[in-house]
Amino acid sequence: MKNLIFAIFALGFPAFLFSADNGVIHRDIPYSKRADDYSRQRCKLDIQLPAGKPAGALVWFHGGGISGGNKSIPAGFSESGWIVIAPNYRLSPKIKAHEAIEDAADAVAWVFENAEKYSIDKDKIFVGGHSAGAYLSGMVAASPRYMRERGLKNTDIAGALLLSGQATTHFRVRKDLGDKSPQFLPKIDDLSIIGNADNKMPPVCLILGDRKIEFPERVEENLLLASVLRKLGTSPIVEIYELQGLNHGTVAFGFRPIALEFMKRVLNSADRAKAAEKSKEKSK
Repeated sequence: MKNLIFAIFALGFPAFLFSADNGVIHRDIPYSKRADDYSRQRCKLDIQLPAGKPAGALVWFHGGGISGGNKSIPAGFSESGWIVIAPNYRLSPKIKAHEAIEDAADAVAWVFENAEKYSIDKDKIFVGGHSAGAYLSGMVAASPRYMRERGLKNTDIAGALLLSGQATTHFRVRKDLGDKSPQFLPKIDDLSIIGNADNKMPPVCLILGDRKIEFPERVEENLLLASVLRKLGTSPIVEIYELQGLNHGTVAFGFRPIALEFMKRVLNSADRAKAAEKSKEKSK
């Protein structure tokens, strides 16, 4: 397996956080089947459609420690031909933080269920997010349980873009479950990405800030996740990047070129695999 560790300098990369691309945006579409008031309030998504033929779809989850934040569409993806779906999800303390993983899974399942309506190729649906959003999308990609409960497989996801996310059990999840240990003391269990990692996890791209100014444990645990996936033989792609000069928050100002190239590599790899399989079938 190919594991890439790059130091990417921020200079020369366009800064962006929110979308100002061309294309149509549909806002506040409900995606959850839950009927309580809080779910109806929070479980909505925005979807941005590019002007031309879509290259694929990215389901992007916002950060905020699973206790704050709101959906936003990162800029630059639509103009590159990508459909971007940005869900909100329920927040602690109104729910236990681990329940937000269920919302993330519901949102991803909604995208698969509505793929035809929005011209989404089901073989080209990626998940990703920043900080807490990276944790949620990583859990959906790593654990078979969440997608299986919705009639899908985690391997149906084309790949995961995890931007400065917690690979161990999220500190808010631990707190809500009564864990009184220090916030950044790592824990690996079935509510961690590492604890769910296996050789069937979709391709993953881990993007971190500069270890000198990023949460130091964030870099270390993502390096551990990459190492675990490499040892497990995860196929076909595991990549990890460290963006020099950027911290946990500002890392969002430089990931687009990396993300676009990663998704392109994943799709090219998948296309080659399909072509090879067809060639084998013809030769029989």
